[in-house]
Formats: sequence, C-alpha cells, structure tokens
Amino acid sequence: MRLRTSLLIAGTFVVGIGVGVVAPVIRGAVADQPAGANTYEQLGLFENIFQRVKADYVMPEPSKKLVYDAMNGMLAGLDPHSGYMNKRQYADMQAETSGQFGGLGLEVSQADGFIKVISPIDDTPAYKAGIKPGDMIVAINGKPTIGYTLNKAVDAMRGPPGSAITLTIKRAGVDKPIIDKLTRATIHVQAVKDKLYGRVGYMRLASFSENANRDIRRAVAKLKSESHGKVDAYVLDLRNNPGGLLNQGIAVADDFLNSGEIVSTHGRHSSDDEVWYAHAGDIAHGKPIVILINSGTASAAEIVSAALQQNRRAVVMGTRSFGKGSVQTIFTIPGHGALRLTTALYYTPSGKSLQDYGVQPDIEVHESKNSKNHFPKIREADMPNAFHNPSGMKTPILPPKLVLPPMAKSIAPRPPASWPKLVPGKPATDYQLQMALKLASAMAQEGTGQAAH
Repeated sequence: MRLRTSLLIAGTFVVGIGVGVVAPVIRGAVADQPAGANTYEQLGLFENIFQRVKADYVMPEPSKKLVYDAMNGMLAGLDPHSGYMNKRQYADMQAETSGQFGGLGLEVSQADGFIKVISPIDDTPAYKAGIKPGDMIVAINGKPTIGYTLNKAVDAMRGPPGSAITLTIKRAGVDKPIIDKLTRATIHVQAVKDKLYGRVGYMRLASFSENANRDIRRAVAKLKSESHGKVDAYVLDLRNNPGGLLNQGIAVADDFLNSGEIVSTHGRHSSDDEVWYAHAGDIAHGKPIVILINSGTASAAEIVSAALQQNRRAVVMGTRSFGKGSVQTIFTIPGHGALRLTTALYYTPSGKSLQDYGVQPDIEVHESKNSKNHFPKIREADMPNAFHNPSGMKTPILPPKLVLPPMAKSIAPRPPASWPKLVPGKPATDYQLQMALKLASAMAQEGTGQAAH
C-alpha cells in the first residue's frame, strides 16, 4: 500500500509521511548506457568501486556509510526531494509531521554547494533569532558547511533541547557574516494562529501538518464566536508555509470551496493519476478571502493558493511563491528506514503545473521598502536537478481577472519611505498584512472580490 504525500524538502523541518514497502526490482538496461551494458554489469561496476574504496582508501570507512552515501547520491541525482532516510531520520520525520519535534525550527535546502534557508518556523529558536528566508548557513559551530550534504548539515544542527549551537550566516546586502548563538528547543508547531482585526478574521497557517485542517476549522469557529457572528472577511496567511501533507492541503482548500477542482496528480503509473474536487460546505459562507503568499510559500500551501485563486474564491496578495509541483511517496523498508521518492507531479485546476513558476499573486506587494537589501529569493527552479515545468510554460500562470474595490489600485507594491521597519510579532509593522486587512475590509464593504465572468 502507498499513501501519497507532498514534501517540500529534506531539512531540519521535514513535513510529509506515508506508508509502503519497496522491493528490489531490476527493469533492464539504462537508456544512456553503452551498447551491450545492462543493469547487472553496472551493479558489478559499483561493487568493483566499492571494494576498491574499502581496500585502498586512505582512511578505513565502514561499509554502512559507503552504501548510505551511494544510495543518497543516486537519489539526489534524480531531483531535490528524493532521498533515503535511515531509521533515526525516518523517526524524526514522523515526529515532525505530528507537529512536535526537537531542533531549531528551520526549513533548509542545498543549492550551489551551500545550505540555504527556505524559511524559519514561527516562534522557534530560528525565528526568534531573526534568521530569514534566503540566508546561507556558511558554518555550524565554527565548521564551514561548504561541501556538506544536506543530511550532514541537518544532523549537525539537530541535538537535544537545551543544547547550544552557533550558526554563521551570510545574508544578502550585509557585508560581514552574522553569528547567531541559539539554543535548541522542543518545537511545538502551532498549525494555526488567529486574531480578529475589527470585522476581519486573520488566520496564520504555519504548515500543513496532520492537524492543519482541524485547526483551520477551529480558528474560523473561534473568530465567529469572538465577533458574535460578525466576521465580514478573512485573511489567510500562507507566507513562509513550506507545505506538508497533500491530504491536508486538499482538505483546507475544500473548507473554503463549494465546488470545483482542487488539484490533480499525474505520474508514471496510472495508479498515480488522481483528481480531487471540492464538496459543498464553505466554512466562510462566501465571505471575501485574501491569501498572503511569498517565495517561502510552497507545496501544499501553493495547492491551496492556486485552488482558491483559480476557482475565483480568493484574492492572492504578496510575491510569487516557491514553485514546487511534485509529489513524494514514502516507502518504508522493513528493518531499515524509508525511501522518499518523487512519484507524480500535481496540476492546478487550470490544468497547468506550478513547477518552477509557482503562484502569481493578483496584487503584488513586497515586504521591504526597496530591493537593495531584501533577501535572495530561493525557489524550486534554483535547486539542483529540479524538474522543468511539464506544461511547457515560459511564464507563470496568470490569475483570473477580478472585480476589486477601487482602493485596490492605491495599494503600492512596496511600503512608503515612512513605513516602520518590519519587526516579527508586531503586526503594525507588517506592510503586506496591513494591506491585506485593508483590502479584505474594502471587499466586504463593497461586496466585491468575485471574479469577472
């Protein structure tokens, strides 16, 4: 049995889980092998090299390490999201998916030989230290990370809660390296935070862990109760949400739709082809919705954004999302760990893939006042061995044309010079949030925000 799931990337925070068993299958010669070569001959070549390393390498290396490195090398050559997890790593992933784990609270990737930050998780040691998307981790406890595999970097950053770690970070626009001393903690990921701003209900969804859908529904009910049933509009904040479980992304999108396609998957085998549709029952009862996204919005978060945008249910504001359009299946290997393998690509209701390009916002609004010092935007297309867009697109999917209140035209793409510096945890300094609240309120007052037909 296989359960589909959507992962962003193997890092200090990995989301996604599945069940399955994989057996060794030899399918024959690889297409680009020389004439006469076959799989058995290639495996013989591997054994020859393996034995040579064991016999003559300058330092003795355990066989277990050599095989582990070889497997991960093979899988890393496929795409950024396939890999092998040993028993401990698989157990860590299962704990992380439950929403509670030990570490720093960082989503990281490997690109151009460096360890790069995709996003910090809200209210974790990394978030509180001010680590930003796009930061490069150039040293861990004083040891340079250049040449580190992703797994090695992740292992170095993990440790028992309460233990200290020092990260050296290179940030765009900052000449000197930034040295952050952090204390590892048990990370309790609160899937949803909510707050009432006047008559606009705000929901911040941090990740698509196994309770995301439940917590979104609870947040909507809580906001309705606090407002005595007078919530006029909603803001759904998916910025820096790295994704997670595919079924949770589908469920959250379904929460706000009465009908229409949510997402479909297409893979090598017909069993990987599936399509999901919304069911009647919009928990927001048709109230206007503004979704906030940025370059850290990925995977399941992109599924939700695209589904609500393309079904003309929500207005998307912010900057272009990450662009991850692949689905991973987890195959457990009895007595060992698990194989995380890309088995399908997902497609939005438009029939197009978000791979490479991501979700294009209806209204582009940036976090910072200017582009000189903002953080480099690492996206799926920047990662080694990333898939090219299978739809053959050359430009992002254009959002449907919407009827918006006149004030939407007054929203500047960047904060004015007088706008205060962004301070995490202080909503008044968050330009993107304030513009989203302003737009949502105007949409509710004027009864606009539905797509033009």
